[in-house]
Amino acid sequence: MQLRVARLCLDCEEIHDSQQCPACASETFVYLTRWMPAPERRSKPRSVTATHPPRLPSPTTAIGYGVVGVGIIGLARWFAKGRKRIEDSALAKMGDLK
Repeated sequence: MQLRVARLCLDCEEIHDSQQCPACASETFVYLTRWMPAPERRSKPRSVTATHPPRLPSPTTAIGYGVVGVGIIGLARWFAKGRKRIEDSALAKMGDLK
């Protein structure tokens, strides 16, 4: 049994590695690593890498995103205006749409 998964039953003090104690079927337990630290599994500890701040987009990319955004807003307004004209025309004349 690995020390990392070993559990101590708080009711009957049985050491086990399952969700329930095999002796008393209790689910009240605590991991043994609380009192006995488990050694590192790796032969060498991980090196701490420096985190880099998030990279900002280049000015060209930012301008491109701005142009695309303005284009999307323009299309949305154009479609909304066309829809409003069609609805107004339909309400004004219940006949043919012009």
